[in-house]
Amino acid sequence: MFSFSLLGQRVAMSGLGEYGRPSGQARPGLPERVVFPRGTTIFKQGDKANAAYILESGDVQIFKMVNGKRITLGHVSKWGLFGEMGLIDDSPRMASAYVTEETTCTVLSKEAFSRMMDSAPDGMLLVIESLTRTLRASGDNLAEARYRLTELERS
Repeated sequence: MFSFSLLGQRVAMSGLGEYGRPSGQARPGLPERVVFPRGTTIFKQGDKANAAYILESGDVQIFKMVNGKRITLGHVSKWGLFGEMGLIDDSPRMASAYVTEETTCTVLSKEAFSRMMDSAPDGMLLVIESLTRTLRASGDNLAEARYRLTELERS
């Protein structure tokens, strides 16, 4: 079992086995630590989701393309989780993740996530799937609103 401090709370992730093996040394289904150089796109909007990421250090910008314009939705803070929604509902990535400074992440595979959900209480996945649908809609609405705001500011 390993733990992270996430938004001032203790979040325990059990059932993941060993933690922190460098990229290329991890065993299938176990988290690995990956360093992304500045300028790396970790994933693109529309990609198939195969992992979620926990930011250990660095900075990751989350953005969506709306009518050909890049709209920033936010930045991921230390110990923040990103890219997780696609593991829950198998939908394509709703946004892109771009590294603005060298970044170290723990990569949580779809297999490891499934093992975690196997031990979750009955009905938990249904609740999480519902929340994911709401977050996806909110992300779309936020990106559209920011796009319209920038267009208004130009006028």
